Amino acid sequence: MNQETINDLNRAIKTLERKNRWLTLIVLCLFAIGVVSFLNQTVFETDSSDSPSQDKIIRVRGIVVVDENGTERVWIGAPVPEPLILGKRFPRGGRMSGIILFDEEGNERSGYCTSDGYPNVLFTLDSIGRQHVLFMSEPQGDTTLRLWNGGNSFKLDIGEEESSLKLSSGGKVLFEVPPPSPDEKGAIK
Repeated sequence: MNQETINDLNRAIKTLERKNRWLTLIVLCLFAIGVVSFLNQTVFETDSSDSPSQDKIIRVRGIVVVDENGTERVWIGAPVPEPLILGKRFPRGGRMSGIILFDEEGNERSGYCTSDGYPNVLFTLDSIGRQHVLFMSEPQGDTTLRLWNGGNSFKLDIGEEESSLKLSSGGKVLFEVPPPSPDEKGAIK
């Protein structure tokens, strides 16, 4: 792998890290706005029989934030709904709980969730109908970062026992560490 390719990879990773920081900030701000709005309308409107020093806990299964047109833009729930893409619900492949973001048309575009059944924590960035970025941490600590668009992909897996990195362009592997074993070379992944 030449120095120019490594420099291109470093620039791409820095760009993704910057975008991830901004998206995380936006998600946290939207979450805070939603919680503050909800609290403002429920908890802070006390009747005269409540004492001012009384603590309150709100327990809900979900909060939905809608825009001025009534389009759902943020779902915070346990569980969140199946993905909505171009007006149609599709199976998620298992129940998830967390925060889901939608675009102005109502299409699911991102999520920060835990999965039910197997407690992975996931952060995704999606185009309309396709996932393109996945950050995932498994309960024992193994971590995955995957980026893909068509036949172009970047995959980084970090486990306690070993780590791996694979870069593909046009469906062809450009770089892979560790290299595949001879019996894996012909296998479809």
